[in-house]
Amino acid sequence: MPWRAGAAYIRPVRAYETRISRLRLDEICVSLSDMVQPLDQAIRAQYERLPAGERKIADVLLDLGDELPAYSATELAERAGVSKATATRLVRRLGYADYQDLRQQARAGMASGSPLAELRETAMPGNLGRHLEHDLACLTLTLKGIPPEHAERAVAVLAKAPRLFVVGFRNSHALALYARELLVQVKPDVRLLPLPGQTLAEDLSTLSAGDAVLMLGFRRRPPVLAKILRVARTAGADVVLLTDPSLGDVADEATVTFRCLSRGASLFDSYVAPLSLLNHLCAEVALALGETAQAKLRRSEQLHDVFGDFGF
Repeated sequence: MPWRAGAAYIRPVRAYETRISRLRLDEICVSLSDMVQPLDQAIRAQYERLPAGERKIADVLLDLGDELPAYSATELAERAGVSKATATRLVRRLGYADYQDLRQQARAGMASGSPLAELRETAMPGNLGRHLEHDLACLTLTLKGIPPEHAERAVAVLAKAPRLFVVGFRNSHALALYARELLVQVKPDVRLLPLPGQTLAEDLSTLSAGDAVLMLGFRRRPPVLAKILRVARTAGADVVLLTDPSLGDVADEATVTFRCLSRGASLFDSYVAPLSLLNHLCAEVALALGETAQAKLRRSEQLHDVFGDFGF
């Protein structure tokens, strides 16, 4: 018997099946869009568009988590350093009638035991089904929450910069490596940082106006990441930052910031959303560069043939 998921039906996936059809993925995405978002997801979906004051309140709401119902609206406003009117505007922007309505919804989320309760009710059997539902939610909510003008601005920054530094530490270094591998195919000067065994000062000492930094800053972040961001901005370079909702006010110092949902369904964080976003941004950079990108690709293909790089 299939499960009910909003207006869509999703049948269980049997163990011998190795793929999910486009139709099934479309059904899952439709069911996700029909669900009432938990508070944290509602905040993250609108975070980039929030005024500065409301963003401070949003940060407090995200930080409090399950402790939220214990606080009054006045206490939240004081904790965020904003007026109660600002807190009220955010509450209404998120779709709640008032703060009491928000508190009741937060308590209901606590009673369910998980902010992903609605997703897990429709999950397919086994941990793999929950993993799929969770990653689809992260991807869908992240990309739908990005204003088109933010993506366009980021593409313009990355395309026009004569030198592009791609920075990432820990797990974010893998994302940085992926972004560099895409961009180096279409741009002449793309540098990955940090290099193994090297310090950053020498590479960043020549950073100047016109350059750009593509920064991947997902939790857990070393403190040096914020220092690099400030060094870049002081030098006049633009910064495109991909991070998660847990990063604080330092994210506001970037030229463009994308907050991607990255909490995993189980032990490890998920990077489906930032990987997809990077793929999109890099493809758009290639299109923006036009003939320059095509010439770079043609020359690379010629050298692949010379070196015999691909023998299989």
